[in-house]
Amino acid sequence: MNLVKKIFFASRLRTNIIVTFSVVSIIIVVVTARVSYLFIKELYLDQLKDQVNLYVKTVGLQIEDRYLKTLPLGVLSPGALFYFQDLFEKNSRDNSVQEVFIFDFNFKLLVHSDTGKTLNMLEPSLYLNKSEIDALDICSSITSLPFKSKTGNWYMWGFYKLTDNHWLAVRENALRLKKVELFAMYFWYIGIGGVILTIFAGLFVAKKIVDPINQLVWFSKQIGSRNFNEIKPDKVTGELKILADAMELMKNNLMKHHKEKEEMLARIAHEIRNPLGGIELLANLTKEDLLKEKKNTNYIDGILKEISGLKELITSYLDYSKPAHANPHLCNLSSTFSEIQNIFAKNSTDKQITINCVQTSDNILFDPSHLRNILVNLVSNSLDATSYGGKITIDFISQNGHSEIIINDTGNGISKEAESKIFEPFFTTKKQGTGLGLAISKKLCEENNAELFLRESSSMGSTFIIKINS
Repeated sequence: MNLVKKIFFASRLRTNIIVTFSVVSIIIVVVTARVSYLFIKELYLDQLKDQVNLYVKTVGLQIEDRYLKTLPLGVLSPGALFYFQDLFEKNSRDNSVQEVFIFDFNFKLLVHSDTGKTLNMLEPSLYLNKSEIDALDICSSITSLPFKSKTGNWYMWGFYKLTDNHWLAVRENALRLKKVELFAMYFWYIGIGGVILTIFAGLFVAKKIVDPINQLVWFSKQIGSRNFNEIKPDKVTGELKILADAMELMKNNLMKHHKEKEEMLARIAHEIRNPLGGIELLANLTKEDLLKEKKNTNYIDGILKEISGLKELITSYLDYSKPAHANPHLCNLSSTFSEIQNIFAKNSTDKQITINCVQTSDNILFDPSHLRNILVNLVSNSLDATSYGGKITIDFISQNGHSEIIINDTGNGISKEAESKIFEPFFTTKKQGTGLGLAISKKLCEENNAELFLRESSSMGSTFIIKINS
């Protein structure tokens, strides 16, 4: 079931291609099969009609007038009976002719090719063709539609008018019509086989079209998330290759502008940090003088607090614009989690929030300082969002070739509108926030071949995942 969903519903374009290709092919196969069957059937029936007409005319024209004149008598002499039966036998062709007989306007048998047949008896099967028989002119012939007997065999009547009140009838075997009917079944089998083939062909065509498009969609998503290390898809041809080249050019331009922006941001931060350091030094000296004179230092303390905030903001800008390159080596998760608990011990105690960390002996390949900064940012956000008496859990699982660190809290959650923006730089819902904590954390994860994302969020809390690829 999952495979069917993956094939048919994972991509609307793929589904549309398969459905369209299959429907058109099914129509073509079914129509072709039906037309072929009808053509063969009509061709055989036309041939059979000509054959029956020729036979009945040939026999009718061979009857001598003197024997025709004996027909109105109703009862034929033994000589006349012998003449007719001998004539019927001479003109018989193998086993295709089932019976030949002469009947009158009351549909009574006067003479029959089967010598054991009772004469002067009504032939009820002729009533089905009464209108065609009555419409015949003398020395003209007509054939009936093919009909199926109780035994399951197909036959066709041929009638030839001998006199005003007498007709010659031939019942011909339509043996091949049964085989033609079998063709209908064969054509349906061919149609079903064609449908199956078209579905597989549709899957193949859809894969050839959709897979390169999916690669380009993935490539565009990586560009959108500023992952400029992603390589352009190489298994694309034609117009899609032109599109891939255009996207590669766009990626390079974005990467260039992004680097320019980061360099400009770093330069501005440095230009601000240098005079800010001088201001901080002078403010501290002024504070020392005021303390010696035992004067109020509230204003100076306010200045120093604002300077400290500015320095922290500038550090965040620099960390975001040029994060330190990762130096990954094996980190002991147990000690890292314990360190995080210690860092937030006072804050969690003040709000009566429990921080539970899983006990694990696992090690992961990660830059220790990066992992510490990421966890500090995430746990700090959880503390801000969690009310008194809440709980924060740090868990770890390892499966299917990758590992996950899971940070879950029982806070107020993140609104649906904010979920798509939380990793954007400078986006924040806090009054005093810089909006760079999650953006920096995401960058640090990327430096360590890891991913950071929000798995779920509701009024019952949020869950963030650090997915570490092996």
